[in-house]
Amino acid sequence: MTGQICKKIENKIRNYIFINRNFSEYDKFQWKNAEEIECIRTQKLKNIVKKAVDFVPFYKNLDLKINFENFTLDELKKFPIINKQMIRENFKDFCSVKFNGKVSHTSGSTGTPFEFKVPYESDAIEKIVANRAWGMGKDYIYKSDDPIIVLRTYSPKAGEPLYKISGDYWYLSPFHINESNLALYLSVIEKSKAKIIRGYASSIYIFTLLLKQKNIKIPQIKTIVTSSETLLPVYRSVIEEYWGLPVLDWYGQNERTVTVQQCWAGNYHNNDDYGIVELSDKNEIIATSLNNYVMPFIRYNTGDKAIPLDGKAPICPCGRHLSIPFKGIEGRSDDILIKVDGTAIPTANFSTAMKNFSDLRQFQIIQDKDRSVTLKVVLDNNSSQYVNLIASEVYRRLGNIKLNIEKVPQIGRDMKTGKIKVTIQKGELV
Repeated sequence: MTGQICKKIENKIRNYIFINRNFSEYDKFQWKNAEEIECIRTQKLKNIVKKAVDFVPFYKNLDLKINFENFTLDELKKFPIINKQMIRENFKDFCSVKFNGKVSHTSGSTGTPFEFKVPYESDAIEKIVANRAWGMGKDYIYKSDDPIIVLRTYSPKAGEPLYKISGDYWYLSPFHINESNLALYLSVIEKSKAKIIRGYASSIYIFTLLLKQKNIKIPQIKTIVTSSETLLPVYRSVIEEYWGLPVLDWYGQNERTVTVQQCWAGNYHNNDDYGIVELSDKNEIIATSLNNYVMPFIRYNTGDKAIPLDGKAPICPCGRHLSIPFKGIEGRSDDILIKVDGTAIPTANFSTAMKNFSDLRQFQIIQDKDRSVTLKVVLDNNSSQYVNLIASEVYRRLGNIKLNIEKVPQIGRDMKTGKIKVTIQKGELV
């Protein structure tokens, strides 16, 4: 126990030192011109590639013949695309024999947690980049140490308060957003003096519906940031309309390969000093970390799908020259439905149809191994005719699938993460 405490203290000190030394450099990076950004990320990629081919067995054995003397971003194309399964089956071969780090893992939302390694300074880099991203609003620029309301992850035990203060973070439980707790939540927000709320898209959406029902505005809040879930169109429209603010959506993964953040103008900016984004021919996000030399993720297929740009990336009115790799996130890897004919479609595609039902407040799709679907719905209109209309839309999207529609008073949250998952896949779909 004493050893664990010492290690935690050591990590906190290490992160504190790293942040103090590097915060200014990271903050200035977003305002550099395109040529400077290209030069810096090319050098960072070169460093990662060098460490990979020299010290990581998987890459060393490929004999890639990298041209280090005239290195450009095109050298990246010499690497094969990798995925979770390859790393699981060859874990040691993907680990550096020279550089060590800490073991991390995903939540295992698809059934099996995914284990990997990251550098010790990874937490500090994450905090710096996140702070920069939260400052991409227009009327309020978030600064490190500003208070922030967090509507995610906090799961109080029985008898514990519904909020927790940790440094500048004021956590509100996403499990208890209801009318009886509204006064407490409003009091905590006011006391915090925070001008920014970040959280799961579903949490902020439900909180917004409650405020809308009670006709309560919170002018104190100037920035809204969503993350960790696909921001459904209906969530965005309801939140933006009621708050009168653009939602700044953040995309990232537990593997910490790339992070992409919306600015106030609505464009998704890649953090070009953090990772490199490519899109496959299926619009899957292929990510390369520029910071993980312990277990290099080079051309890693995240399984998440993006909405490609219509043409050339726009010049953003926010003034940043960070690259704009796509228009938005179509669906995360665990947001996929399988049609009767075996075709995979993102939940976002399905959600587009559901938003046409004005009396459908929330829904959740549960797909079993045999591809049968249970659709849980929270309705303002409980008539059988209305339910039949919803069913016909499901069949239109998924084919003649086995369907069960359950009318429920509310959609339950994942007890581990606090997320409301729009899609639940039970095991590996056949």
